[in-house]
Amino acid sequence: MPPRLAIALAAAALLAAPARATTVRSLDVGELAAQAGLVFEGRVLSRVSRAGARGAIRTCVAFEVLEVVKGPAIATPYELCFAGGASGRRAVRVDGMRYPEPGEHGIYFVADPRGGRVNPLLGWDQGRFLVQGGAAPFVATADGAPVADVARDPAPAPGPSRGVARGARIARPGEGALTPAAFKARVRELAGAGAP
Repeated sequence: MPPRLAIALAAAALLAAPARATTVRSLDVGELAAQAGLVFEGRVLSRVSRAGARGAIRTCVAFEVLEVVKGPAIATPYELCFAGGASGRRAVRVDGMRYPEPGEHGIYFVADPRGGRVNPLLGWDQGRFLVQGGAAPFVATADGAPVADVARDPAPAPGPSRGVARGARIARPGEGALTPAAFKARVRELAGAGAP
């Protein structure tokens, strides 16, 4: 077998192999605020998976934009596309990927508003905060834990993310959580202060 053909076949086999784990670097809330190209509050209108021209499957989520916290003005609905999903009889699973669900209300830190990433949210779930609570809304992590405060975390993080941005302090029992307005004000302060 010619060497070029052997290399091409080996590369194709590696690309076709399913991913078993996804490692995402731990970020702090200050890094999220400073590095995000776009931060917005929105509500998920719809989610659809589709196959591209080369067979890649993407799951695209349409958001109603309620407020841009940082970055360029964007039209509503605004679409973010994530790698993976199911289209027809094909499915591509990306380990660790959680797609926003229709009806979800949140504040999203987008790495690059132009797209082109496996997960457009900076730090994956680290860049996804939910707005919960109905008539008395509060901010929670992507896993639903109420957030009492957000700040820079000066400690170095030599490791992978655990799904929650460092510096997002989880509320203790009986302690109030940040309102969306207070959370957005803190994000604006952190974004204005620049990277740590």
